[in-house]
Amino acid sequence: MKVLIGVLRGIALLLAMMTLQSCSRTQAGPNGGDVVPLNNGAKAEVVANADTGEVIVHTWDQKLETRQGIASKPMMIGSGSQTTELQPYPTSTDRPGLCSRFYGQASWMRGGKVSQGWLGSGADHRSEFAWNNCWTGGAAHGSMWTEMGDQRSGMMGRGMLHGAPGGGMSHQ
Repeated sequence: MKVLIGVLRGIALLLAMMTLQSCSRTQAGPNGGDVVPLNNGAKAEVVANADTGEVIVHTWDQKLETRQGIASKPMMIGSGSQTTELQPYPTSTDRPGLCSRFYGQASWMRGGKVSQGWLGSGADHRSEFAWNNCWTGGAAHGSMWTEMGDQRSGMMGRGMLHGAPGGGMSHQ
């Protein structure tokens, strides 16, 4: 009996070590952000700017090689009780009705202290993820923030008011 208990403990320890290793390694996307699976088979890449609280989500195919447009509807990103709506901002290569880039900004993301969160299309589907790579990916790709142009709230006096039609972000 002691041998059986010892073997079971050894197996449990091995499984725990394997689980910890798989959780500590997170996949980085093409822009260096965190990769999050979506319910439609695509993968999302979350890239964040700790200085401004901006976040951009790019959607990719399963291999993270080609942009994959999804329904051009707002997404939600959150951490704990904090949430922000990400508006679709199609790229020039997105087909009508589809979008491969989503953008938002919120004060709760400033400072880069968020470490756990979720991404989803509503209450029906949320994928949780660790914000391990998104801050460094956002810092390394500064040009993607200027691509958002007038959508950037409060940047150099430009931007749209929250809640205005076509506004690019939502603070909550």
